[in-house]
Amino acid sequence: MSISPAMSQEIVEVADDPRAVRRRERAAFALGDIASNLTWTTISSYLLFFYTDVASIAAATAGTLMLVARLLDAFFDPAVGMVLDRTTTRWGRARPYLLFGAPLLSVLTVLTFVTPGGGTLGAISWAYVTFILVGLAYSLVNVPYGALMAMTTRDSGMRMKLAGFRAFGIGLGLIIVSTATQPLIALFGGSTTSRTGFAWTVGIYAVVGMALFWVVFASVKERVPHTPAARGKASLRTLVGNRPWLTVVVFSVLSFARLGIITGGAVYFALHTLHNPGAISLILLAFSLSAVIGSLVTAPVLRRFGHRRGILYGLLASIALTVPLFYLQDDLLAFTVVFFLLNIVGGFGFVAAPALIADTVEWQEWRSGHRNEGLLFSAYSMSTKIGAALGSALLAWGLAAAGYTPDNVTARASDGIMLLFLVLPAIIAALQAVCIARYKLEAQLPQIKLEIAQRRR
Repeated sequence: MSISPAMSQEIVEVADDPRAVRRRERAAFALGDIASNLTWTTISSYLLFFYTDVASIAAATAGTLMLVARLLDAFFDPAVGMVLDRTTTRWGRARPYLLFGAPLLSVLTVLTFVTPGGGTLGAISWAYVTFILVGLAYSLVNVPYGALMAMTTRDSGMRMKLAGFRAFGIGLGLIIVSTATQPLIALFGGSTTSRTGFAWTVGIYAVVGMALFWVVFASVKERVPHTPAARGKASLRTLVGNRPWLTVVVFSVLSFARLGIITGGAVYFALHTLHNPGAISLILLAFSLSAVIGSLVTAPVLRRFGHRRGILYGLLASIALTVPLFYLQDDLLAFTVVFFLLNIVGGFGFVAAPALIADTVEWQEWRSGHRNEGLLFSAYSMSTKIGAALGSALLAWGLAAAGYTPDNVTARASDGIMLLFLVLPAIIAALQAVCIARYKLEAQLPQIKLEIAQRRR
């Protein structure tokens, strides 16, 4: 059926109207990120620990495993993005992947955490296969879920609000994983290193995550009209000149590397530097709450200072706040408060990244005539994997370099863990600051949108 100019204009107006995005849709984006983090944060925070202390895989081997496997499946994301850009169904373009991909992701998440013990070749092979497959399944769900924001509305302000809801969901997911995981493992298995406890806990997370993705499928509406995607190599060529997109992708890789080091290193830091197992939940809870509070304050801060400057100022402040942490390790409460504040200001870019990627879709349409939401957001999903893999690998290699062994943690290993947990994230934050300083799209976006609207008319 052909669409008249009047009907086309009405569609454009709905896509540009922030009021069209209903409250339940906004809430659904929070639920979607809770679902994502029941899988992703559990893997980022506990899989390395599971490999080294439950499956008895050597730290260096586990680090290489996580880097190699994650890099392999990361390059599956662009393929998912290109398929997504050519998908048309009665349910829309992105939503069907949530309906049918969520069960697959749930099953593979559980299989990843039942890796055999003993550190044998069979155990390592199982770990490689399941870790690669769960990454592929995550791509099938998360690339469409990420692109859904750009398909829901064109309004940049509403996108930033939706990014806030997503960050709020990330924070809630982090809180659930950080506070409930170890107690649940101990409840079901009798100890925090119980294989049975891990299996039951991850199984519960997987089922709940699947149900939440189905809620997103039922709640969110795709409003932005589809533009035909460029074919084959032309799709990839259109990305090369999209400098704002390249900047955000590199920034996101660094952001998730920092996230992986913090969430993965918290267990080792609490146990072997602070010598306080109770500090695990407290530190991870502070980090999770920083994401929740950050989701609420990021949009106002970035409206006040601008996207680029607000993120840059926050990163510089987080680097400065790292210094007091060295002197507060004997005062867990003070340490946690400063750590909490550090991650609020250092997380502005983490909250804003999905909205920044959505804005680069407009740049893409302006320059090429094709929106390519799937391909552009596939790179964001890829950046989460590459960044998390890089962070986990750096952490694991750092543990190996410090001489870490679970049964005999020396003073040298303890000091190495402290440096990995405190200094390495600050170094990555400095690299993020250099990267975001090059982001220039914000000032150009109003004129770009105006020109696109004129072309459509």
